[in-house]
Amino acid sequence: MHTYFKPRGIPLSEITGEVVVTLEELEAIRLTDLEGLSQQEAGEKMKISQSTISRHLEQAHQKIAEALVLGFAIRIANPTDFFHCDECGHTWLFPEDLSSISQCEKCGSTEFHPHSHSQANKLIQLRKNNL
Repeated sequence: MHTYFKPRGIPLSEITGEVVVTLEELEAIRLTDLEGLSQQEAGEKMKISQSTISRHLEQAHQKIAEALVLGFAIRIANPTDFFHCDECGHTWLFPEDLSSISQCEKCGSTEFHPHSHSQANKLIQLRKNNL
């Protein structure tokens, strides 16, 4: 996962501010804005209430708007790759050995997905498809 998004052509060291988007806010944006789920559906996937999803989205949208308008960097709070369980909503970091992942570490469900912008995403999808 990318750590920072910033205005083009300006070194990060010269940017005067940053906003921090949490993993929960990022997941709420992914589910609603990218996948097109309703807030209710996103809340069900994340195992949180619709009002909590709404709060995450409001906070994330405010932060992103501030960064775009004021030229701030956007930092992802935890820049590592992670899994998200569709059944229980648990989120956990990629382990050293990706081949050992076949189920959610909390509930044992096989209904989980990687959240990654790396090559690991492709490897994990291939592994899940071959189970």
